[in-house]
Parts: sequence; C-alpha cells; structure tokens
Amino acid sequence: MTSKAIEAMISKKLAEIGAAASEQNLAKVAALTRQASELEDMKKTVLNIEQRLKELPTTPDEKIAAQAPTINSRVLPIEVSQGMINQNLLTLTEHVKRGIVSAGEDMIIEVIPSGERFRTELVVNGNKLRERGAIGRFYKETKVKEGDFVVLTESEPNRWKLHKAEAGQYKSWRDASNFLM
Repeated sequence: MTSKAIEAMISKKLAEIGAAASEQNLAKVAALTRQASELEDMKKTVLNIEQRLKELPTTPDEKIAAQAPTINSRVLPIEVSQGMINQNLLTLTEHVKRGIVSAGEDMIIEVIPSGERFRTELVVNGNKLRERGAIGRFYKETKVKEGDFVVLTESEPNRWKLHKAEAGQYKSWRDASNFLM
C-alpha cells in the first residue's frame, strides 16, 4: 500500500462524509470521520517509511559508502565495559582527553543496522552520552558484550553513525588508540 493509494481512500471517505452529511446522518458522519482520520495517520506513517526507504542504500557498494567515513570525519572506537552495558552508558573519556570530542557537544546519532536516530549530547560529568535508552537498545540489538568495541563515526558535522566493530578489529584499547594517531 502506498501513500497515494491511502490518499485515494481518504478522498473516497471524504465524499462518503459529504453524502452522509447531506442525509443529516450524524452517526455515519462521525464513523466515517474517524475512519478518515485513521487513514490520515496511516498515510503519515507510510510517508515516513517511504522516505526512509529512499534514504537506504540499495547496492552493496552504496551500503559500504554510506557507512564509510568521509575524509575529515572523526572515528571514535570505544571499548565497552560490563558497567557501561549494565547502565546503558557510552562513555567517551579517552576521546575527550585526546581533544577529539568536547564535553557538551551536540550529536545526532544513527544506529547501524537498525537505522534508529536520536539526538544526545556529551555530558560534562562522566564524559558520557546523555541518551541512555537508545544506547541500551543498541547494546541489546547488536549483542554487545564486555570487551567489545563500538565505533562512532562522524558522517558530517554533529551527525554520527554508531555500529559494533567487527570481531578482532580492535584487540585492546591500545590498538584503538593507535588507530587514532
């Protein structure tokens, strides 16, 4: 079902509402109005889905390009501790110490592979991302466990992609920090 098909259904309901109104059948007008309203909500949902589908890469090369960092992008590998998992935290202390990111920085993050997007900021106290619910969902969805690395990659200013690093990509924080130099 496309948004255009739903739009046609809404037009039909509006015509039915007009006919019921001319018959002064208020119960039918109310029922048809509820149906038209429900169709309008569905149309908004389908439009959002259609827009997200247009934004998705369609070929393997486009998928790789969509996840690849740009020349001036920042890449932040983060080793995840059990405490971070338990509390749905993503802390960036090492990256703040190195001056790669700044406390208070506003971020819009897209989670890979789910596509969920959320806005957060890097909190001064603890150098952690404020949004914990989305971080917890990401950990569960990607089955992150203690010692795994996740990577934040800046795709454009203040826009980031978050994904779990491939197994073995980083063996320790030392490997990840060498990557940053």
